[in-house]
Amino acid sequence: MSNTAFVPARSGSKRLPNKNVRMLGRKPLVVWTIEACVNAPEVDEVIFSTDSEEYWETVKSHVPSDKLTLDDRSQEEAGDKVKIFDYLKDSVDKIFGERTGRFMLALPTMPLRTSSHVSEAFAIADRLNKPVFSASEYDFAVSFAFSKESDESWTPLFEDSPMVTGNTRSQDQVTAYHPNGALYIRDIDDLRRPELATLYENASPMIMDPSESVDIDTEADFKLAEWVLKVYGVV
Repeated sequence: MSNTAFVPARSGSKRLPNKNVRMLGRKPLVVWTIEACVNAPEVDEVIFSTDSEEYWETVKSHVPSDKLTLDDRSQEEAGDKVKIFDYLKDSVDKIFGERTGRFMLALPTMPLRTSSHVSEAFAIADRLNKPVFSASEYDFAVSFAFSKESDESWTPLFEDSPMVTGNTRSQDQVTAYHPNGALYIRDIDDLRRPELATLYENASPMIMDPSESVDIDTEADFKLAEWVLKVYGVV
């Protein structure tokens, strides 16, 4: 079965301008993800999707691989209100053409995902014969979650909230996980099903360590990723 990685990186980031090509350690942010995909033996091809010729040249100069191909997006297709899921569904034929098999969406803002994670995810997909998405554990028990009301009061999101029952022992709280955006694997043909509303449909989670799940959106996130890389001796 053929496996095609899809890495989207638009140029219009507002909070951190050009963050996708900002240097993280020894290489641009997006290159960490491209290399993880290219170096995974399960991946046959890597489609880099961008609206920027500069980004494409940057990727090619750092990762001179025959696996790399370009999905050239228009400014409208790369707008800040365009969800990647919607773009994948609306443009599946443009992106994948006559390719068959599975695709793996890998977001470039998750630089600590490695080729080993990619291989592990495909192994899970093969073993279970199901789509896969990556996730990590919440760093605080979600049972404590509450909403803040307009009158400055708070309302628990769960009826058995420890803030109501008083049962605040950490050992008694349920371990909860959330998608971390590192990767999603499923059949390309699934994108052609009109009823598909989410990449999580009938999928199984692959749990990653929180230290590997830094999602870069702010300057603080960038600094955290740099620190993790230094701690693990990567840079």
